[in-house]
Amino acid sequence: MSPTPFRAALATATLLALATAQDAERATHTDTASTPQVSFEAKGEGWLLRQYQLGCLSLLSYLLVVGDEAVVIDPQRDVEHYESDAKELGARIKHVWLTHPHADFVAGHTELAHRTGAQIAVSALANAAFPHRALQDGDQLRIGKVTLTAWLTPGHTPNTMTFLLDVPGEASKPAFALTGDTLFVGSIGRPDLLDVPPADLAAQSFASVQRLKTLPDATVVLPAHGAGSLCGAHLSPETTSTIGREKASNPYLQIPSLATFVANVISHQPVAPQYFAFNVEMNRVGPPLVERTTTLPPTLDGAAVRELLANGGYVVDLRDQVTYAKDHVEGAINVALRGRLDTWTGIVVPFQAKLVLVGTDAEVLEGTFRLRRIGFDHVAGRLPADVQAWRGAGLTVRQSKVLTPNQLHALMQKGQEPLIVDVRNAEEYEDLRLGDVGNIPITDSARFTKLLAKGTPVVTVCNSAYRSSMAIGLLERAGFTDVASLDGGVDAWIDAGLPTKGRMTKNTVAAVKLSLPEPIDAAMLQKQLLEQPGSYHVVDVRPAWQFAEWTLPGAVNVQSEALAAHLAALPADSRIVLVDRDGSHAFALAGALMAQTPERLLRVLHGGLIAFHRDVVLSGAAAPTSLAPPAPVAPNAAAAKSPSPATPKKRSAGC
Repeated sequence: MSPTPFRAALATATLLALATAQDAERATHTDTASTPQVSFEAKGEGWLLRQYQLGCLSLLSYLLVVGDEAVVIDPQRDVEHYESDAKELGARIKHVWLTHPHADFVAGHTELAHRTGAQIAVSALANAAFPHRALQDGDQLRIGKVTLTAWLTPGHTPNTMTFLLDVPGEASKPAFALTGDTLFVGSIGRPDLLDVPPADLAAQSFASVQRLKTLPDATVVLPAHGAGSLCGAHLSPETTSTIGREKASNPYLQIPSLATFVANVISHQPVAPQYFAFNVEMNRVGPPLVERTTTLPPTLDGAAVRELLANGGYVVDLRDQVTYAKDHVEGAINVALRGRLDTWTGIVVPFQAKLVLVGTDAEVLEGTFRLRRIGFDHVAGRLPADVQAWRGAGLTVRQSKVLTPNQLHALMQKGQEPLIVDVRNAEEYEDLRLGDVGNIPITDSARFTKLLAKGTPVVTVCNSAYRSSMAIGLLERAGFTDVASLDGGVDAWIDAGLPTKGRMTKNTVAAVKLSLPEPIDAAMLQKQLLEQPGSYHVVDVRPAWQFAEWTLPGAVNVQSEALAAHLAALPADSRIVLVDRDGSHAFALAGALMAQTPERLLRVLHGGLIAFHRDVVLSGAAAPTSLAPPAPVAPNAAAAKSPSPATPKKRSAGC
């Protein structure tokens, strides 16, 4: 593939990402994103493989159970769910395998070894400082009829490995490839996180990709990260794929030339957070043991907070953006708990800085726990969310302005607007922006003071106000006194029908605006199916074998490649609901389809059939008479033998 088609493929993926229901960042603004969720499960004769997704870190980890033994691959630092699930399945964790010392999170290998006595295995090239089995290329772990084989696949790092899993009852040998950060769905691991020339690692990645392409097309690809990860660019929201599908759709796997491959890999990467280097070393040495605690950090008085700030400390306000804007401690940076708290704190706060957290008791406890996932182990103290107490303690309390899109647009029409600074990345800015405004990505916030005058009124903008609210505190810390953010960000601007500039055309913007599928919850869909039989066309987009086990009454099974034609054959005023296992794939398909035909409104069952089973079937609520219990599959798991089809790729940074 030549450079021009490659760039076209990436541009197409980016535009399609805007047309899906949620981007990688928005998807983390949920109550479940901070806890591991089962996102894939496969099982067979005497074995089970389970994938966990931790949305706030875009992390994918794995539990393999064979008889009474269990293996955990690339665990997150808090490990209770691996232990409890293994115990429930009648197994004990005896092995922990790491594809490499990760950069974007602190792993739970030493924690599991301490709790269970499990042996840790990692590449011999990792120079690990903890007790471990040093893996060489081709080394194996055999448990019963199951074999795990280590392949050295350098590129992301010199020591990165892929683990090939052979299991009985599967035609493909191997059945699964746990690719770590070598191969993602739709992308590959970035080569620029270590003190090694990225071009050298990119060349090694090219060789590793060619090796992986020799695997059978049916081999299921199970990576260590999904959409939103900063370990690569343009990762898909899908958490599984196949070698065949990646060969057909992953642009990096279609480049035949080494030079072209290297040039593209080193040219399309997001900014790497400063905490990555610290996490790599913690994972290599062996992270300190931690436990979740109900003990709050100490409450600091005003003098202690002022001293901490004067000595380079940071106040991190965990509350939502609206509450923060009303009243906050001067210089406090708003990294809301409901979002990528872990990643964004690691980006905007120096790794070794002392921290004070602001929020309710529950927010501070959760924030303290989550920050440990990226190695921020010590929180110096806390401030309760009590504005009067702040004032009484002698702390300066600030309010920040929040401008609605119509207010800001009116000021722009009069030529009276503040200096508008778009804090999204350059790619987002070039695609779509409010107009002739400045662009200083928040990942490069040191340039705020280099480019802007402190007395100038400034309004910050991002997609949803998550990053622009963060920028308020960073500007205040730098001495800016008149700062505001755009309420709802670019999303709200588009919703208000206001003009934009950028590479996206007006038609594309309209498609994006109109191509958000409408979620319908399980209770409402159940009500409609009961009271208005036949009023909805229910389309189940899961694999045929899953559809055959259980679905909603009246649903038809349509695979993704035939979905557009199926919908086009329905009357224009049809009420259509797409359903899948958990809602994610259906939302992505609906968004992509509505980008092509924005006049057609599609609905998606929120939470998918998992939610319907939980909220309707298990709750005993009235259900359509033809509704039968599902096959005995755990509500949080998909015993999938074939992963769902590829969907449009997402950005690596969002809101």
